[in-house]
Amino acid sequence: MRDDYVLLDAARRASEVLEEFEAKKRMEAGYTRIDAEQIAGAADVVVMYRKFERLLGGFLEEDGIPGIIVNWDRPRGLVHMTCAHELGHFSLGHASTSDITVDIPKEANLVERAANQFAYALLAPSWLVVQTMRRHRWARSHLRIPAIVYQMSLRLGMSYKAMVWSLNRLGHLSVSESLEIVDTQPIGLKHDVLGTAPNNSRSDVWLLTDADRGRILEPGLGDQMVFDLPNHAGSGHLWTIDEARSEGFMLKPFVRDACIAPQPRAADIVVGGAGSTLRYELTTPPVSPTAGESDPDGTVQSLDSKQRAISLTERTPWDSERDAIGQFSLFAEFERLGNGLPQAERDRRLTRTRQAR
Repeated sequence: MRDDYVLLDAARRASEVLEEFEAKKRMEAGYTRIDAEQIAGAADVVVMYRKFERLLGGFLEEDGIPGIIVNWDRPRGLVHMTCAHELGHFSLGHASTSDITVDIPKEANLVERAANQFAYALLAPSWLVVQTMRRHRWARSHLRIPAIVYQMSLRLGMSYKAMVWSLNRLGHLSVSESLEIVDTQPIGLKHDVLGTAPNNSRSDVWLLTDADRGRILEPGLGDQMVFDLPNHAGSGHLWTIDEARSEGFMLKPFVRDACIAPQPRAADIVVGGAGSTLRYELTTPPVSPTAGESDPDGTVQSLDSKQRAISLTERTPWDSERDAIGQFSLFAEFERLGNGLPQAERDRRLTRTRQAR
């Protein structure tokens, strides 16, 4: 009975934190996820990223100064969950601790279970899940489809498994429904969107639709972005990117070799000139990297984390004077993870230094 009370109290505390730091205002501004790192910074909790072999993260408090350390060398959803878990230790008044997992079983000690309950309630509050479902017109029945849960997890900044269990905790999936899909491997879901293997198995693949119009998405460096847009190719109209407003992004239609591409399942959206929608892949522009930064295979990173506008128009390519029949735009902030303080924390310290002069 005491355990239940402690876990309920952890969820309640997460709700208080969301209200205290006005998380809903971030969604109203166009974002799609709760940023635990941002909340920690606003609460004067220093977040530091490091690469470790086994350690996922830790909460430390020395001389009354709280801090969080997070292993950035993990899938981004796990990085976000780790940060939220460690923020839970702080918010719940726990002592300093370190964690090698945030996949906490029911038999784990109550402190870790409470921190995890806080993390789930922070990253996937009921109001945000419902808001996301409504925007994308996903009914409860859609949540039994792994591909949809995966895309929801990207918008909320969680891992696929964490998203499944969040939906279970909120009553959108039963235990049996959750068990049916929780072991689905995201790599297969990425392949289904692209029709081929992703460029990097650890990167995510976003399937963007009209429901994402005007939103501020936060993909990771190296993530692939696919647009599923209304198709009027039969009348000569194709989607193109407005280069003047889109800072070097490029858009290319999907081309599949019919001899080697598998036939789509009945539930798949038809790709090609005859379907109601046509898929396009967005390629990202090169920019100057931060000195010394590279991805795990040694390739220098190509995007910084500033907000970038992506604007598309549907028109006849040979007649640029004719008005576009469709327009679509959104924004992207590519998240860069690496050793050291988050960019936002570095900016805050720089501002304080300038103000002190």
